[in-house]
Amino acid sequence: MLHVITPSTVSNRSALRIRKVPRGLFGFGQGMLPAGSMGGKMYWRMLMEINFLRYCAALIPFPVLMMFFPEKALLIGQAPALMFLAVFLVESRVLSVDNPERRRRLMDPEEAERGADTLAVRGREVLTRIAAKRGLAAGELHLVVEQSALARLAPVTFVSVQRAEPEPEVLDLSEEERAIIESDLFDATFTEKHMHTCSLALNRFLHDVTLEARSVSAHARLAALATA
Repeated sequence: MLHVITPSTVSNRSALRIRKVPRGLFGFGQGMLPAGSMGGKMYWRMLMEINFLRYCAALIPFPVLMMFFPEKALLIGQAPALMFLAVFLVESRVLSVDNPERRRRLMDPEEAERGADTLAVRGREVLTRIAAKRGLAAGELHLVVEQSALARLAPVTFVSVQRAEPEPEVLDLSEEERAIIESDLFDATFTEKHMHTCSLALNRFLHDVTLEARSVSAHARLAALATA
C-alpha cells in the first residue's frame, strides 16, 4: 500500500512542519491519511500500527472466555502473566519478527542490500524527473521512503519528497509528480513487498535517497520540457 505524502494529500497538514531532513512521518499514523479515507483499506491497515489497538486485539480471547465460562471469570481476570504472554506472542510471532537476528535470516544480506540499492537508483530517477520538471538548479532533494516494521501484514509504504533549503519542508507534489512516484518506484520486477522484506532483513525502515539538483543533466531537463 503505497501512499505519497504531501500537504495536499494528508488530513493533518501541521504534522508536515518539519525541522530537519530527512524526517520520518510514519509515527503520525492516521494524520498522514487523506481526508475522507476512513473505512478504506489504508485506513484499516494503519489502525494496526497503533500499539494499543494491537494489544487490545491480542487480549480479546480473555473476555470471550469469561463469557463462555463465567464461573472462571475471576480466575481468568487475575491472570496477568497469561495476558502479557498473549500480547508478547502476537507482537513477536504473529505480526512481526521479534529481533534483528531473526530479521536478518529472512533474506540473504547481499540480496537485501541489492534491494536497497535498487530503491536508491529508482529513487534518484524519480527525483531527477521531479527536479527537471520544476527547473530546480540548486539544493538537495530527498526521497524519503518509510515502511512498516510489522512483518506479517500487507506492507505500508509512505513516500515523501523533502528538502532542507531554504527551510526544511515536505514538498507539495502535483498530481503528475505523485504519478511519477507511483509508477516508477515499484513495479512487477521490483515490488513493494520485496522491498519490505529487504527493510526487515536490514532492520532499516527509513530509506533516504538524495539528489543534488545541479546534477540533473541538460538532457533530463529537455525531456521534462518535452513532456510538460
